[in-house]
Amino acid sequence: MSSRTDRTLLVSKTISGDREAFEQLLLSQDNAIIFRIRSMAKCAEDAEDIRQEVAMRLYQKIGTLKHPEAFDGWLDKLILRECFRHFAAQKPIVYRDNLCEYEENLAETNTDCLPFAHAEHLESYAEINAALNNMPKRISDMVILHYEAGMRYREIANVLGVTINSVASGLFRARKQLRKELL
Repeated sequence: MSSRTDRTLLVSKTISGDREAFEQLLLSQDNAIIFRIRSMAKCAEDAEDIRQEVAMRLYQKIGTLKHPEAFDGWLDKLILRECFRHFAAQKPIVYRDNLCEYEENLAETNTDCLPFAHAEHLESYAEINAALNNMPKRISDMVILHYEAGMRYREIANVLGVTINSVASGLFRARKQLRKELL
């Protein structure tokens, strides 16, 4: 029996609730999971945190997998989503949600005592956040995933459940709108 067939069998058993099969599946996929996470995470602690989240989500969500042979793609999407969740939670400014709080902090900052480049950076950051808030959420999510999380078009398409062409055109429109609003 091939390793793909073995994995499909383990997935099927895990879907039916076999805890031992889940442990074997997780152990067999551990290297692939950590490799994929480390390709996106900047440090080992982040990678380990995400790995734990992936294991937990895998256990919780495996029952939603309809076709065990589609496990590889399903797992890849799960890993991407967990990475996105982790990176979004780490951002000091959560776009849209904490924009008012950020603007209040920026208003309280005495830019006279800051180096000019830093003060200019803070003002630019606020302008970019305001411009992102003027975009549809899906488009601003694409911008954040691409420029903040460093994801490629295909990864963004997988996370958001859209086509690569949608990501390309969304980022094109976003860049055009940002140029218009910021220049």
